[in-house]
Amino acid sequence: MAKGVYKWMAIDRIGTTVITFTGNIVLARLLTQFDFGLLGMLAMFIGLAYNASSCGLSDGLINKAHPTERDYSTVFVFNAGMGIVLGSIFILCSKIVANFFGYPELIGIMWAVGICFFFNTLVFTQETRMRKELSIKKMCIVRISASVCAVGLGIWLAANGYSYWGLVSCRVFLSFFLFVFYVIASRWFPKIAFYKDSFKELFGYGINLMWAYMVTIISRYINSTVLGTRSSADSGIYSQAQKMEEVPFGIIETTFNWPFFAVAANELDPVKRKQLCREMLQWMSLLNISVGMLLMLLSAPGFLFLFGEKWMNAVPIFRILIIFGIASALKAFFQTILKLHSRTALIRNYSIVELIIQLGLLAIAYPYGIKAIAWSQIVALGIILGVYLFKYHRLEDEKLKTIFMDMLSPLSIPFAAFIVTAIGYTYWNDLLNPFVSCVVILALFCSTTILLWEFFPHPIYIKYRARVLSHFNLKK
Repeated sequence: MAKGVYKWMAIDRIGTTVITFTGNIVLARLLTQFDFGLLGMLAMFIGLAYNASSCGLSDGLINKAHPTERDYSTVFVFNAGMGIVLGSIFILCSKIVANFFGYPELIGIMWAVGICFFFNTLVFTQETRMRKELSIKKMCIVRISASVCAVGLGIWLAANGYSYWGLVSCRVFLSFFLFVFYVIASRWFPKIAFYKDSFKELFGYGINLMWAYMVTIISRYINSTVLGTRSSADSGIYSQAQKMEEVPFGIIETTFNWPFFAVAANELDPVKRKQLCREMLQWMSLLNISVGMLLMLLSAPGFLFLFGEKWMNAVPIFRILIIFGIASALKAFFQTILKLHSRTALIRNYSIVELIIQLGLLAIAYPYGIKAIAWSQIVALGIILGVYLFKYHRLEDEKLKTIFMDMLSPLSIPFAAFIVTAIGYTYWNDLLNPFVSCVVILALFCSTTILLWEFFPHPIYIKYRARVLSHFNLKK
């Protein structure tokens, strides 16, 4: 069952990412840094409202061993109510936010996004039910279909002269199509009923996660919001670099860590659950750091090929944010461990501490420009990541030396492949066009890594290689 979950989650995430990534490339060529900056300024507010409307109740449903129809109905009604309230607040505050940044275009954008909150909240319960039942195949089909429809309409609007409305429409249409397709796929709709006992139980688990998620949203998007006070272009550059960083690490997060929570929560044997956690830490460390190395190599030719010369000033920011993406992925894993131990209050408290540190560093870095602002976010995350790691050591009763060995021992091979590829890149950089350079980098890095693994095998490589070979043998 677990293998099928990860397989379909990978198809889901890769499929939706390819669609949205392709749409982002097309929109980046059709639109300007100013257009992207407008939405970048609002990213923090959008994320806050989105997470507040759920209040962490979805995680409560997944963590509960046997959620009932009463639970699902209660969550659905509460989420819908919160969606209406927060969407209304978003609309009412549109003029205030627009005046603060000095861009009247933000009024219409906030109205459109406020309306989409209602559809967003209707999706939560449908999606959570599928996650809990591990119906990932259906969820995959729904999400890919909705993404195709939403991105297609957004591109059409941008191509016909509606500028930033193409970006806004992608978000609005996605919420609508997700709701419609989830209802069709599941053929299930919760009862319109609210039960205080169910709410009290789920709210007690989820409220801490809600605060943690909201603080994380502020931490992640405060930089692009603050940069909007300097210029829309700076906000657009940072937002585009951040969006590109989020794509690969987001795939890993939702393919492995996201379903891992549901799989581990359903595993009632503590010994087996502990083994699952240790294996996932090894795999997440190897995968995220290896992907980070590859992205460093691909950054310059990749941006030039995909977005053109006008976006090359986003490359240095993208490289800095790659480090942030690696650390964020590891933090998300440690947060999953705390959720499995029902230590959600710690997640909330650690997130608040991280934000306080980040805001202090942001105040110091602000006069020094966009790069310094990016680094301030990484330093704050690095400090709190050390706290999470120590807590993992206590909860799972693992020696710190064992944890570090699990995380670092598989990395010597990818690092060697990174060095080989980087040396090669210095020779062919001026000789090949950006697309060919990207292909050569990808081929050399991957082939060198696999070749070295074959000569110097590591247990985690042997394990996943066996799974891949077994899968293809079954196919035959």
